[in-house]
Amino acid sequence: MFAIISARPLLTLFAMLLACGALAQTESSSDPATEGPKVITEAFGKLSAALSEAVAKDGPAGALTVCSEKAPQIAKEVAAAHGVTLRRATNKPRNPNNAVDAFENAVLKTFAAALEKNEAPKPQILPLPDGGKSFFAPIILGNPLCLQCHGDREKDITPETLAAIQKLYPADKATGFQLGDLRGLWRVTFPAVQ
Repeated sequence: MFAIISARPLLTLFAMLLACGALAQTESSSDPATEGPKVITEAFGKLSAALSEAVAKDGPAGALTVCSEKAPQIAKEVAAAHGVTLRRATNKPRNPNNAVDAFENAVLKTFAAALEKNEAPKPQILPLPDGGKSFFAPIILGNPLCLQCHGDREKDITPETLAAIQKLYPADKATGFQLGDLRGLWRVTFPAVQ
């Protein structure tokens, strides 16, 4: 004999199981140590592809519009897809909007200190006053292509590219780098779990 079970309790149980599964998935997917690198990898991949395409089409000077126009949009799109905020910050900004704040500057100094000891800077997760957390990862200049816009003004950057930099960013501080230098940091901020 089969027992007749009302559909209502089963639907309620099913809904509770789905809610618990969704909650567990949300909690595990918001782990900054796991999700922070994923967000950065996605954003970096999209930015690198856009920069490579621009350089191939218009040379290094053409890549400047990617940094000024497309990079902020890429960051917003990737951040929105993951429910976080995302930014690149540095103490030597090209775009003044990317200047580090005091909190980011302290992290940047930690990364720089590690490099001075010939150690790889380790990503950091720091709590925020509102209960959220920020994941920080260093940006190390590792691609020779980057020197065409961020290297030595005399030997790495062409006069055409330098003129374009100076036109778009009259207060530019983002040149003089060498391969292996600390360029800045990525910051992925995760909201407080409610």
